[in-house]
Amino acid sequence: MTDTQDTDDLSEDTSGESGLLDAELNEATPLDDLESHLVNVLDQYVSAVHRNDIPQQNALLEANIVLKDFVEPLGTLDRMTPDVEFAATLLEAFPELPFDSDATDGGDSESPAETMATRQFGRFELLEELGRGGMGVVFRARQTDLNRIVAIKMILVNRLASQDQIRRFYQEAQAAGRLSHPNIVGIHEVGDVHGQHFFSMDCIEGVDLKKVLAAGPAHSTLEIRSMLPTPIQTSDAETAADGSSSDDISSSTRRLRPDARLTFEQIARTIRDVARAAGYLHAHGIIHRDLKPSNILIDESGQPRVTDFGLARVTQPGDRQNDDDRTDSGTIVGTPNYMSPEQATGRLDEVGPASDIYSLGVILYEALTGQLPNKGANAMETLVRVIESDPEVPRYFNRDIPRELESICLRCLDKDPLQRYESADALVDDLDRFLKGDPVAAGPRGIYHRLRRWMRREPALASRWSAIVCGAAILELSHLAGEVSFGVRDMFFQLLAFWAVTAFMFQKLQRSEQLATVSRFIWLGSDAIFITKMLVLSAPPAGPLLVVYPLLIAASGLFIQESLVLFMTSVSLISYALFLYTKPIEATPWHYPMIFSAILVVIGVVISHQVNRIRLLNRHFDT
Repeated sequence: MTDTQDTDDLSEDTSGESGLLDAELNEATPLDDLESHLVNVLDQYVSAVHRNDIPQQNALLEANIVLKDFVEPLGTLDRMTPDVEFAATLLEAFPELPFDSDATDGGDSESPAETMATRQFGRFELLEELGRGGMGVVFRARQTDLNRIVAIKMILVNRLASQDQIRRFYQEAQAAGRLSHPNIVGIHEVGDVHGQHFFSMDCIEGVDLKKVLAAGPAHSTLEIRSMLPTPIQTSDAETAADGSSSDDISSSTRRLRPDARLTFEQIARTIRDVARAAGYLHAHGIIHRDLKPSNILIDESGQPRVTDFGLARVTQPGDRQNDDDRTDSGTIVGTPNYMSPEQATGRLDEVGPASDIYSLGVILYEALTGQLPNKGANAMETLVRVIESDPEVPRYFNRDIPRELESICLRCLDKDPLQRYESADALVDDLDRFLKGDPVAAGPRGIYHRLRRWMRREPALASRWSAIVCGAAILELSHLAGEVSFGVRDMFFQLLAFWAVTAFMFQKLQRSEQLATVSRFIWLGSDAIFITKMLVLSAPPAGPLLVVYPLLIAASGLFIQESLVLFMTSVSLISYALFLYTKPIEATPWHYPMIFSAILVVIGVVISHQVNRIRLLNRHFDT
């Protein structure tokens, strides 16, 4: 799709936003709704700025008068600032220099785009932008004094960067600069040019693991052929230092490519090599805290190289948390889909080597199944799943996965850091055992561990079945005490059994992306129907059983979906009214039902409001 088409589509999407905003202002729309709309528009604009998407920025400004009035003064101040341009515009800011393609490292020819637009940055010629994140941008560059190709990373918002951001930028360079490992991207130098902070590092000619995994889940059939004419050989010394055999490297070289699925052996070797790098980091007092496929580069020899130490925590063994880390206590550091439970809850004092092992488990899970283990509809839901839920076992998605590799993956993903591998080196050893065909240390767990994992993986079903079992036990005790006849007991048991089967069916529907949302509404509605039926069949007074209605409303809030809470509040009120209609005796005295109904409404409104606030805060997270 062309930029013009993108702009047209965006204009169509946003054409009604200006009118909507004006209408909200004129009609005194509630403040929360107006703030929600403005936050949404501002988030879109900031994202467009980070992507350097000029057409989308212009379209948003034209469609939203309030946003335009807010941004224009900032633009005026920006133009008045006597500083170099942002790193994102360096290719347009510096004077154009002639580029000699024969002078590049190895004499490789460059593309026409590179030869036409090289810009000088100190001793470097910037050739092209390789990528960017929330704070940094990376360029491919040629270091003129040594005539070599390097990668240059700069602060994306250099002029507006706080001292803390600059400190973290230099911390990243210093953390990686003192490392020397074949599976870690090397840092050459750090400094600034005209106030623009940067550091140079190895330029990896290859792709990141994210693009490799995009081909699909791992498989057991060798159907990938070589992209490279000849694999790069390694010396005996390099083999000894790396700990991997030349056969491993050659096999990885022949088959790691972005358009072909990996085999189970390939992904095991890749994770093993990354775990070696993680073990090296941990031995030097560095916790990466942001291991994910996009931060793992695959070079031309097929070797994985860990990069991006922007969130790394540098400590010395036995040292207490430093002051800088202590000021960050309680904040969430990392990428939601790949962070550990202790990171997701902001318990930074508990983040250690086990946290990186958890992230490696997420990468292994994604490579084996093609699915992220804890991915939710939004970042907030993802964080909740990381903290509370266990993922489905990998073999549910891919029956060909070896059980040994599945056991290794699940051990890395244990919620309790003490139950994961004791070190990254232990993970390396277990993956080596798998590759050799030996029994792995991460064998099957006991029945208690499996039951606990199932309850965390299926909390909605587990909670309902637990309630049904408890209800059946109470009913049986009442029957043995002579308070419930055999016929009534049998009728309730049938109802409970039907409820249990229905819950199981709805839990299966939750795994379908197309039916998940609809099934949630129907599931909660069916719960209200079963409860009402039991209340009607039971002898008066209903008493404590009525508390189930507010519990259902509270449970609906766990899905972080405002419409679901309002729906459940309405269903509970209707169900309670039907119960009173069939059991008029429960409506006396008359003010009791009024008070109970008011309580249901208040609970629904409060939970709905809290869910709305959480969803607004969710926009500050970047998945």
